[in-house]
Amino acid sequence: MMSTKKIRNFCFISHGGAGKTILTENILCNAGLIASPGSIDKGSTASDFTPEEKSHNHSINNSYFSFNWEGYSINLIDTPGFADFRGEVASALRMVESAVLLIDGTAGIQVNTNYVWSMAEKNELPRFVFVNKMDLEGADFFKTLDELQNTFQGKFVPITVPDGSGESYKGVVDLLQAVAYQLDGGQEKKVTDVDLSEFEEYKHELLESVVELDEDLMEKYFADEEITNDELVKGLLIGVASGEIIPVFAGSAMKNSGVKTLLEYLVKLTPAPDHAGVVKGTWEGEPVEVEIKDGDTAVALVGKTMVDPYVGKLSIFKVLTGTLTRDKEVIIPDKGTKVKLGKLFKMNGAKQEEVTTLGPGEIGAVARIDNLETSDTFCSGVKIKIAEIEFPKPMYFQAVYPASETDEEKISNAINRIPEEDPTFKAEFNTETRELVVAAMGTMHLDIIKEICKRKFDVDFITKTPKVAYKETIQSRVEVEEKHKKQSGGRGQYGHVFIRMEPLSRGQDFEFGEEIFGGAIPNQYIPAVEKGIVEAKAEGVLAGYPVVDFKAVVYDGSYHPVDSSEMAFKIAASKAFKKGMEQAQPVILEPIMRVEVKVPEEFMGDIMGDLNSRRGRILGMEPDGGEQKIIAEVPQGEMFTYAIDLRSITGGHGNFDMEFSHYDKVSEKLQEEIISQRQAEEA
Repeated sequence: MMSTKKIRNFCFISHGGAGKTILTENILCNAGLIASPGSIDKGSTASDFTPEEKSHNHSINNSYFSFNWEGYSINLIDTPGFADFRGEVASALRMVESAVLLIDGTAGIQVNTNYVWSMAEKNELPRFVFVNKMDLEGADFFKTLDELQNTFQGKFVPITVPDGSGESYKGVVDLLQAVAYQLDGGQEKKVTDVDLSEFEEYKHELLESVVELDEDLMEKYFADEEITNDELVKGLLIGVASGEIIPVFAGSAMKNSGVKTLLEYLVKLTPAPDHAGVVKGTWEGEPVEVEIKDGDTAVALVGKTMVDPYVGKLSIFKVLTGTLTRDKEVIIPDKGTKVKLGKLFKMNGAKQEEVTTLGPGEIGAVARIDNLETSDTFCSGVKIKIAEIEFPKPMYFQAVYPASETDEEKISNAINRIPEEDPTFKAEFNTETRELVVAAMGTMHLDIIKEICKRKFDVDFITKTPKVAYKETIQSRVEVEEKHKKQSGGRGQYGHVFIRMEPLSRGQDFEFGEEIFGGAIPNQYIPAVEKGIVEAKAEGVLAGYPVVDFKAVVYDGSYHPVDSSEMAFKIAASKAFKKGMEQAQPVILEPIMRVEVKVPEEFMGDIMGDLNSRRGRILGMEPDGGEQKIIAEVPQGEMFTYAIDLRSITGGHGNFDMEFSHYDKVSEKLQEEIISQRQAEEA
């Protein structure tokens, strides 16, 4: 088991296509874990090993790798770059001590660059930047550097710079090493044959950025004393750990150029997993802290779950403190469950290497523990709950139907297994519309899930826009009389009621009351009257939707000593309800969502116009972290595919959240359309 101080955990994040997977391949190759870098086009990379990743030529899931490098144990996570798979990034960022942002040097900052950077920033992780593809035409390291400084907060300090670009690209120059040689009285030629005069500004900025964080270095600097490379690295480590300095590197992952230098600096500058000293969590509302060290008192956080119908569940976790061994008994505190660990593994893409122990800071996996789910804490010797991973909310809604009769029995089981693996996918059966409704991050996400269901569970499905759970209500107070009388030989049926119906405020659903005097209806029949109305209100008179927000009071009636029964009064009440509803100006209600849309200011006009076209009502606007937040109320039926439309309008720069607000009546025109559509469905 490696000493915690010799463990380094980091992940690669970026916009799609920036080169994370190829960078990972070359790092693995340099470390001797694979013989040669794989090809994305040929589907031979160690990172993208699932059938879906191979067929689509891009990452869909996180890939985990563990290897040794010059006396250090490295845990590297390669994350997907497409917006539909941001949940994987959220998971990876909770498993590491630093994040490396890759930027395509020919494209600069792109849509998902902003999002994943903000996620890393929110997790308060030390961050690095690798400007990739410097060998391609149009690559511009210094333009990208300026863009970083102007877009994000923090001091972006180049550590390596490119020697040329495009066809003239020759490699990278290590500025930190050059600065150290210069301060040590050495000559530039010891570092490189490149003329470094054009980089003087960046060398000077690098030096000042480091020495101002350390008083001893500051004194040496002003006294023109020697500052060694080790001292500069030590000062840089302080700046990186605090987030005051963000090192920037140049290179070409495809040519394996600048890759080794990047890895060497990541090992030097990424904090060890025990740098915080303690693991912080809570238990029963009280804060709990556990010292990070080896020992029986162990705490781990599950960051990822993989489900296979044949192999079972594989839980990937990070040991936050303590030592885990096979057969160790642990508890899942918030579930009150004790489990015994089975075989422990370290992950290397599709391969799993069995290990006997996992210590503080290590990332590993355990198989076949059904109770373990993503974001779960499990521990031994202490009760603690680590903050759950905050996953993006899926906002693209579709109704799922079996593609054929053979899929009908299996579809629900298959769909409901996916959220175990992917917390950004939700599935729920809507009892009102009788549909299985799923929520995904986007069309690509849902297409991939469809392929996974076909491969893993042999189930195929089609999708449709979900039905809206409309309701009906009344707008005026009415009083109605209904008598149910039937005589056909033998005992008859007799129930006679006077019902008053009146509207209630939105959200009050239904109230029942009785105002019977003088025994006009015996007490034993009053519950039957209520039951008759409750059953009848399940289908309104306009389009057969449930009726809500009204009060029904039985205030008079009559009975027959022989022929009256609970059934007779239930039927009478049901008929009275329908008659009363027809007279009480019935209307259809639709669900209204409270929507909050965050976009850069230049999209404000387009977004407000679009929300208005969706019959939305703008409630307000306010600045939010450099963007604008628009708050509106919009009918749910207009929002099922808004995730796709918003991405199209803003080029991916917008995001939104929504929740149910209330029900409100629809316009007369829309009501006619809804009734016609309902009649057509029934026909």
